Amino acid sequence: MKKILLLSIAVFVCMQWVNAQNLRPKKNYLDINAGLGILPTFIKDAGKAKVLPLSLSADYQVVEHFSVGAFAGYSVTETDVRALSDGSTAQWENRFSIFGLRLAARSSQLGPWSIYGGLSAGYSVSKIDLKQGELEKVKAEKNIREVSGKTVITGFLGGRYSFTPRVGIFGELGYGVSLASVGLSVRI
Repeated sequence: MKKILLLSIAVFVCMQWVNAQNLRPKKNYLDINAGLGILPTFIKDAGKAKVLPLSLSADYQVVEHFSVGAFAGYSVTETDVRALSDGSTAQWENRFSIFGLRLAARSSQLGPWSIYGGLSAGYSVSKIDLKQGELEKVKAEKNIREVSGKTVITGFLGGRYSFTPRVGIFGELGYGVSLASVGLSVRI
């Protein structure tokens, strides 16, 4: 009888332990975020968005409050017809791409919310297509080249609201394809 009682208690304890392990959130996870820019990077140029700023990022939690990730973004803006200093006019389109790596510190889960922020390092490329005017005049006056690229190191701050343990929405501020982005987040 003692053996059956001890065996029953051992089975019960093991079942509770296994069940508790299933309820515990995953320690390492991957967040995949697809976003739409709501404040384009080239807003100061008063450009019209031909392709809204699109972003994609993936962040892998390596330890409890830190993640590493990668990001990419793309947008197309077009200027209005601009008057140049010599009286001529010009108009151009900018195809902007950015991609790179990022490190983030993450808060503990605050109900359905989590807050994060960090640094990113990447490379941005602008490709200018002249729609109207003379390229040499635009280059001289606006300091614009047909294709230019540069290394970018910047910070970001964001938040994620979880509808379910796997699906949520996010909002993020920081330099990239847009100064502010919102979108869908899926946790794997």
